[in-house]
Amino acid sequence: MRPTTPPLGGFSPAPEGTSPYPVRSGNRVDFWIDGVPFYERLAAAFRAAQTRIWAIVSFIEPAFCFPDGTSWWDLLDECQARGVDVRVLFWRNPGFFKTEHVFLGSPEDRAFLAARGSTWAARWDSSKDDRAHCHHQKAYVIDGGEDSAIAFVGGMVLSHATLAHPGHRRGFEKHDAFSELAGPIVADAEHNFVQRWNLAATDAEAPPWPDPARAGPLAMPERVPTPRGEVRAQLARTIKPGLYAGATQAAGAPPFVSGAGEATILGHYRAAFAAAKRTIYIENQHPGEASLLALLDGALARGVQVVMVVPGVPMHAIMVASREVTVLARTGATQRHRYGETFRRLAALGQREGFTLVALGRTDAADPTAKTDTAGARPELRRREIYTHAKLCIVDGEWLTLGSANLVDLSLTADHSELNVAVWGQESCLPLLRRLVAEHTESDTRGLDDLALLRRIATSARESRASLRRGGPILAGCHAIDPAGYGSNGETGPRAP
Repeated sequence: MRPTTPPLGGFSPAPEGTSPYPVRSGNRVDFWIDGVPFYERLAAAFRAAQTRIWAIVSFIEPAFCFPDGTSWWDLLDECQARGVDVRVLFWRNPGFFKTEHVFLGSPEDRAFLAARGSTWAARWDSSKDDRAHCHHQKAYVIDGGEDSAIAFVGGMVLSHATLAHPGHRRGFEKHDAFSELAGPIVADAEHNFVQRWNLAATDAEAPPWPDPARAGPLAMPERVPTPRGEVRAQLARTIKPGLYAGATQAAGAPPFVSGAGEATILGHYRAAFAAAKRTIYIENQHPGEASLLALLDGALARGVQVVMVVPGVPMHAIMVASREVTVLARTGATQRHRYGETFRRLAALGQREGFTLVALGRTDAADPTAKTDTAGARPELRRREIYTHAKLCIVDGEWLTLGSANLVDLSLTADHSELNVAVWGQESCLPLLRRLVAEHTESDTRGLDDLALLRRIATSARESRASLRRGGPILAGCHAIDPAGYGSNGETGPRAP
């Protein structure tokens, strides 16, 4: 499984024997930032599909519509009606803490499909008795098995809060990202879908739709698509031990025993952080996993510049954990908490000169037509947080990972099911970094290298924080926040998946 030539930037691929997927050359990789551009592209890809549409769905808002107003369900029906083999692998866990955005395959869900006359195939991969487990992958394969096949791998959920334009000019929105892949690596996206489809843990309450024959097993892909570009990339997963037992083999790769599980994404992060020489840029819904924060500290000690973009108001579970750790810290007992070390290390990073913790946000201008109050003052400017849901990292402008995995132990140490793509090469990684920094700082980033880009966003974020402390607005689209006690001072926050 070793690549024929060493990856760029000194970052190793997954060690041999730890992943079914090799580093593959000859790919084209494109990136979609924020939900409106991505879902416009995905809808177009669905409508252009000739043979197959395979989708992996974790969370879905039941009434989700694409930007043109077409509902998710209508587009699937439309594609199936013109002869495309449409298959959707849904996650099922009725015991999960929040299921209103999980299509569980319940009697009500099946009655909904029957009333529509939907004939495309579906399976539900169940978490069984593990109430905390999530099949968290988000991926799509179009025309699998053909040289023209493409795949999409990322972190966006099918929700209207995700439907944001770059720049985030309206109310509560999520900032997120997806990748589009073409070339040999699509064989591995096909393999991931087929393996999970065939070995899905089915509950009696949610059998295959519309029947076992229509939603029957698929043949493992044996063909590697022809090269479509010059990018080297590798699919990486987190898979819980025991979920998909037995040997499996991706096309053109050695056999792999899946029963032991996988933690390739974590391996990628560890190798990249240890090898970083200049910059580490992170966007993630979670503020870090303890061992990775330790590696970030080591990188900062070497002079590496680090910027981490997280939600200014984190999800509820993070706030609860942060407050619990804060209470324990008063008696020096943070080690008693599962995430005590995480919050301790995050706070310590704040003491490093090269570290900046950043939140996205906007200050909306006051309505010039709004009525003044009795004292003659207009309504105050409204501060609006933008929720970072992206799961990406760019190191030295030469390597990146992007996908569904959060920077938390659940996503990285063989618990949740996750799927990322790792990409080597400045030609792919640096332009993405420029796009992200340009969006968050509202500035022209053309021609800037990775160091200049991280200085740009760190400076913009710190200036914005100073403006907020003076009672002024958020400048551009981001502001710096204090790593110490992250999340413990928030009153409420979105419980986003």
